Amino acid sequence: MNVVIALVVAVLAAPPDAELDKARAEFRQALSDLYPGAIQSAGDKLAALDQKPATDTLMDGYGKCAGAIKGLWVEKVKHYQIREANSDFKIDYKTNPPSIPAGDVNKYEKYLAADKDSKAVEMKIMTFEAAKGAIVKSLGKSKGEAAAKVLIHEVTAGADWQRRAAAAEALGQIGHKDAPAALLEALKKDKEAAVLVAVIDALRELKLSTPEVLAAVAGQLQNEYWQLKISAAHALKAIGSLAAVEPLVDAIAKADGRLKVEFNEVLSVLTGVNKHGDAAAWKAWFDANKDAISKGSYSAKSSEPGAPPGRAQTTVTFYGIPVESKSVIFVLDRSGSMMEPSDWEATKDPTSSGGAPEPGSDIQKKGDRKIDVARWQLKKAIAQLPEGADFNVIFYSHEVVVLSDKMLKMAPATKTQAFTWIDKLEPYGGTNTFDALEKALAYAAGGTSGEKLQKSGVDTICLVTDGMPTAGQVAKAEDIVTRIRALNKTRKVKIHTVGVFTVDKGGDVAKQQKEKDDGIKFLKQLAEENGGKFTGSGVIPVEKPEPKKPEDK
Repeated sequence: MNVVIALVVAVLAAPPDAELDKARAEFRQALSDLYPGAIQSAGDKLAALDQKPATDTLMDGYGKCAGAIKGLWVEKVKHYQIREANSDFKIDYKTNPPSIPAGDVNKYEKYLAADKDSKAVEMKIMTFEAAKGAIVKSLGKSKGEAAAKVLIHEVTAGADWQRRAAAAEALGQIGHKDAPAALLEALKKDKEAAVLVAVIDALRELKLSTPEVLAAVAGQLQNEYWQLKISAAHALKAIGSLAAVEPLVDAIAKADGRLKVEFNEVLSVLTGVNKHGDAAAWKAWFDANKDAISKGSYSAKSSEPGAPPGRAQTTVTFYGIPVESKSVIFVLDRSGSMMEPSDWEATKDPTSSGGAPEPGSDIQKKGDRKIDVARWQLKKAIAQLPEGADFNVIFYSHEVVVLSDKMLKMAPATKTQAFTWIDKLEPYGGTNTFDALEKALAYAAGGTSGEKLQKSGVDTICLVTDGMPTAGQVAKAEDIVTRIRALNKTRKVKIHTVGVFTVDKGGDVAKQQKEKDDGIKFLKQLAEENGGKFTGSGVIPVEKPEPKKPEDK
């Protein structure tokens, strides 16, 4: 009798199949319609049921979105190649309005057709990415045992790496008691770098300072992938335990470029002192303070000395922004408006510790147009790069052109190659910011859709533009921020932005001021979301000379 009663109670307590079936049907319909808001709403209902079939449905939906994106990327590349092959059409600025010469009309029409097709495909990719994000948010709202078991199995034993990464992200949000152990298991055995980044980011969100978590995350500071080292450092910073100091001090001794700077920043936050990236100074400091750290009695001293003079690393600057990287791509706007005069006021060139001018200080500006200043700042930055550093340059208008298919090693010959190429490019056309950034980010990852992280590759991008996007696969500023967020989620590339906006008092001031304000908002958000810095310029007087077109020079 008692057994019968228990079975009846269990049946009554469980959500009826009809409710589950309805929720699944609603979710699948929303997924078919590809409305992210509806997907989020239906996904939340499934998550609230806390049933294995419900969580399985969410994970399957995520997998279908990821598969669809992979297929769309094949189509996207085809359209992109056609567009690039026909993007070198000429524009006659002597006519009013500017026109396409008769000999280039066919090429221009092919470009427009491919551009239209690529935009349509990119829009679909954006929608599927939004759907993926909505599904992960729903998974992150799961609180019950059934959902946690599905996610734990997925992250530790799932066959598809993208589903494993999604499960890891969700586990970082639900705070289930078994989530840390599952994430640590995945961190030990998963071979896919992008999944490991997702796992570390999830542990960062949980902010657990147990010895097991600290040891596992700190161990990634020695990983071959720089993205994992960066993710580990950020996680240790969020966790905030002084137990992370020793592995960070060990790691900074082997680090260079951006890694050294970011390890130093985390150490400074944790300890309250700053040794400016000097590994020897950090080691000496740790040896003097390790007993206090281990006993829990450490406190920062206000008089703590920094690194010895002359031992901090020299940094490259671009429009005044420190570029502390040895693998950098400079992305410069060369649209028609870059012919306009610039009001940029550069800071005085720094000198080395010995009083000698820094590299690049002898490079002179060859004009007052925005493009002239951009070339000048670019050449100075390249000249400041240390021997052997990796670099590349991208210029963009409506088309995107690259200095080299592969990253170049800094040397006298490659510097000359870059300077010669830079001087040839004159402003014309529209502003295709997204395609240029997407091209730059491709140097950080391989695969058709950039899904495979590279152990080496660009870790910093410097973008300069003078206006809002007007062309390319994604032409709305807010959509560009969203797409770059998705593309850079596991790549971890730092993006600095420079806005050389102007407001000509002799023109439509209100319109120009709005574009400047919108541009600053766009570039600030882009930099902030990707770990970079933003700088910008302001107003030019009306007496500035009119810009000259390339053909009139």
